[in-house]
Amino acid sequence: MTAQNSVRSYIGIAKEATKGTAVAPTAYIPVAVSKLKVEDIIDPLYDEGLRGSPIKTYDLIQGRTRSTFEFGGPVFADTIGWSIAGLLGKVTTVTATPNVHTIKLKNLTTTAADVQPTAFTLTDFYAANVRAYPGCQISDFTLNFSADGLLDYDAKATGFISATASVPTPTFTTVLATPAWQTALTVGGSTITNSVEGSITMSRPVTPIYGLANVKDPFAIFLGALEVKGNLRFVMEADTELTRYLTNTQPTITLTWNNGGTGAGLTELKATITEGAYTMASIDRGKDFVEIVVDITGLGNTTDADTGYSAIQWSLKNSVAASVYQ
Repeated sequence: MTAQNSVRSYIGIAKEATKGTAVAPTAYIPVAVSKLKVEDIIDPLYDEGLRGSPIKTYDLIQGRTRSTFEFGGPVFADTIGWSIAGLLGKVTTVTATPNVHTIKLKNLTTTAADVQPTAFTLTDFYAANVRAYPGCQISDFTLNFSADGLLDYDAKATGFISATASVPTPTFTTVLATPAWQTALTVGGSTITNSVEGSITMSRPVTPIYGLANVKDPFAIFLGALEVKGNLRFVMEADTELTRYLTNTQPTITLTWNNGGTGAGLTELKATITEGAYTMASIDRGKDFVEIVVDITGLGNTTDADTGYSAIQWSLKNSVAASVYQ
């Protein structure tokens, strides 16, 4: 036996044709070793039946099972689509040079409709072996940006318990990681140049639903309602952002990261919150210059939605083909 390097790890991802049935990876996502945390969870059932002795537990029986898969790192304008689309569920692609993927919240108005995003199999190569985690649903995604760093994200999925898998042959993106300074920010239709950092968080409650069917894995991994929150930090040159908070303006907030390329070499990530309510504005004097930090909640609106309402929409420009993410 030989000790293995943590940095030899990598993860793969693929859409499932049948939720919970593992498939081999079709793409590979470069992630930070510090953000990769994968766990199989088995609920313990304890036998504490009295047997005339001063002891509490006599046996352990394995109960319900599931897994959690946390990952993140620098943003690449092609592989980031898996996390965003996996949480929202609806992707419309216009084939061009580059392709344009619009990602919105999946929703339907018909009865008995399935509005859950497509499930993924996440594959974890951890050098000592390979395990596949089927039925994974992305429930949490946070995008972090600071003017002096790379665009960075965190994602979390919940799925079925893992099983060993064949060793894949990975191929990784050739797209460069995205520096956060490439941001173009508009608030209320006006270009903003004095913002220095911020974040966007999308979250959906995730519930493993268990049935009485002689299996320990869930009947389904179910995602609830979408919530969108965020924050922006500005150098405070005037009362502009404070006034938006005090007057409940709810401006449209658009963040675009574009690499400045042309044709097939162009990549872009764009987030739009059409109704961004300022829920808090705090003046910060912790540096030599005054700043203001605002907390944002995305409100449901029909502009960001595919059907019904949503609180955010995304757009990706890259060379990824249609129908890959969802």
